[in-house]
Amino acid sequence: MSLNYVQKNAVEFINGPCLILAGAGSGKTKVIINKIIYLIKYCEYQPKNIIALTFTNKAAHEIKIRLLKYLNPIQIQQIIISTFHSFGLQIIKKEIEFLELNPNFSLFDEKDQILLLKKITNQKIQNDTKLLKHLIFMISYWKNKFYTPSDVDLLAKSDQEKDFACFYKKYTIYLCESNILDFDDLICRPTLLFKKNKIVQHRWQKKIAYLLVDEYQDTNNSQYELIKELTHINSKFTLVGDDDQSIYSWRGAKPQNILLLKKDFPNLKIIKMEQNYRSYGRILKAANKLISYNPNYFKKKLFSKLKYGSKIKIIIGKNEEVEAEKIAEKIICQCNQDKIQYKDYAILYRGNYQSQILEKIFLKRNIPYNISNNSSFFSNPEIKDLLSYLRLIINHDDNYAFMRILNIPHRRIGIATLRKIEEASIKKNMSFFQVTSDPEIKNFLNISTLNRIKQFISWVNKITLLSYSKPSCILDVIIHDIEYESWLSKNLKEPDKIKKSINNIYILSNWIKSLLKGSNFEKPMNLLEIITKMTLRDIINNEKKPKNSNQVQLMTLHSSKGLEFSSVFIIGMSEGVLPNIKSINENNIEEERRLAYVGMTRAKKQLFLTYCQTRIQYGQKLYTIPSRFLFELPKEDLHWDENIILNNSTKNTQYSIKKINYLKQKIKKNNFLK
Repeated sequence: MSLNYVQKNAVEFINGPCLILAGAGSGKTKVIINKIIYLIKYCEYQPKNIIALTFTNKAAHEIKIRLLKYLNPIQIQQIIISTFHSFGLQIIKKEIEFLELNPNFSLFDEKDQILLLKKITNQKIQNDTKLLKHLIFMISYWKNKFYTPSDVDLLAKSDQEKDFACFYKKYTIYLCESNILDFDDLICRPTLLFKKNKIVQHRWQKKIAYLLVDEYQDTNNSQYELIKELTHINSKFTLVGDDDQSIYSWRGAKPQNILLLKKDFPNLKIIKMEQNYRSYGRILKAANKLISYNPNYFKKKLFSKLKYGSKIKIIIGKNEEVEAEKIAEKIICQCNQDKIQYKDYAILYRGNYQSQILEKIFLKRNIPYNISNNSSFFSNPEIKDLLSYLRLIINHDDNYAFMRILNIPHRRIGIATLRKIEEASIKKNMSFFQVTSDPEIKNFLNISTLNRIKQFISWVNKITLLSYSKPSCILDVIIHDIEYESWLSKNLKEPDKIKKSINNIYILSNWIKSLLKGSNFEKPMNLLEIITKMTLRDIINNEKKPKNSNQVQLMTLHSSKGLEFSSVFIIGMSEGVLPNIKSINENNIEEERRLAYVGMTRAKKQLFLTYCQTRIQYGQKLYTIPSRFLFELPKEDLHWDENIILNNSTKNTQYSIKKINYLKQKIKKNNFLK
């Protein structure tokens, strides 16, 4: 692979800590891949001593695929190329004896967390989804700051903070007793272990001869601490990131971690990659101007050797429907006249709700589209059911899995019985599975119910033994024994739903068999590894390919990170949408600006920015003000929509440059612009 001068320097610097500030479209993945090849082929590093960490399975997979051209499959298998959390899981498995965990632990996803917290919180929080999600966020925040329930209890002042501290304690106890880890534990547990046990830490520091991290700007506190604990002896690492593309503060990401590096590693070498290979010059000029309104940790300016390109179009609609109609008209017109394909277009928005009107118009105009959303294969009830069966087989102490499947399919075990099992579990200090096998359980349950539960326990024990000898057929045996497909058919009733669910089961079964078998660059896995991998894949990202590849892509600005398209529309460019109202109220405009910057730098040739003059919110018609970001762009590079009818309460007027200036002054007057 040919490299420019800066990329070559970034690849060949290996003698100390290195931070590569890789601007959008500057070839960061190319540099990571070339550096791995350089370390193995020219510096004689052993593949097993190189670790490359990413934030998504997709990014890890792309690195492996691209390395296949230059390294053999055995070498690629030896390199640890994984997400942060998958790597944390590997450490936990290897150091299980130091972590007070049973080797057959289970993993919790957010849905599991919500169900558990609904159970252990008071009625006020149980019935408030927003408050529940805030509690989950706070638990994640405390874990990543390494705060124990006792620490949080001491810090709590208000009644809500005290309640949250109490729930955090209950949550922690439940996970501990059920031998369950949540997503944050996968980073926090290994990091705390390294801080407390220097022998274990030294062993891992010796193992890691070189560490590479992709998207470093997205690291949170615990991930940064993990990097420090792993690398502090030899400081041989390369971290690749861009502070201008840090858009995940709501997940705990801290772009300030880039500044901490200079303090913790004084001899840090900083390399700026500013040549963009994706976008036309005018798009980059506008993006540079926009992001210049943010305070920069490290100044950089993207440039391109591609052509300058046409002006950025500002499209204005009288309302959301007209805005969507204009977008549809523009796409249809260009596809017919210029022979552009639908797949060359992406429409990006701040919130998922904005796609609804687009879908309506696109269906009416026969424009094929694919919408990226947060629905996951693993969130389907049939998949959750079957994975819960496998979780219980692997970890008999998994109370959550036990409760989910005990009565699926129906075994005539009611809610009252489940409560009695829970009561016995607390009294005897045992898991639900253990307590149902305890002789004293007869004091809690009647004979007929007890017999049905004992049959279930006996069957689980039999299946558990089978899972050791014949893991590849275990799911098929479970489905057959519990007559799951027949039960699904009776419950779902509608043929299409039945067909979809049975097809999902078929996909799951084949997927498990393929993972047990392994592939060119993936070692064969055991059942525990497969279940944890699937849980992690569901939590980290959901990558679904559209059935028809020639479709307009609809997605949130967050989802567009790392992608590129010939033509990009960023819709809803008005105050309260982008930047959104929460960020305006919390004075967090900088991240919203970075989000707009990320969206703009997805475009290769054409960029369209759109907004509407009125929109409907909660049934109310609202008059909007154009986003401040439109007025932070270089005006000579913009082409504003002409002959737009401006709708207001008094009269209709032609949209003009005067009107643009009037709106700009109005925004300034309201202190929206700096």
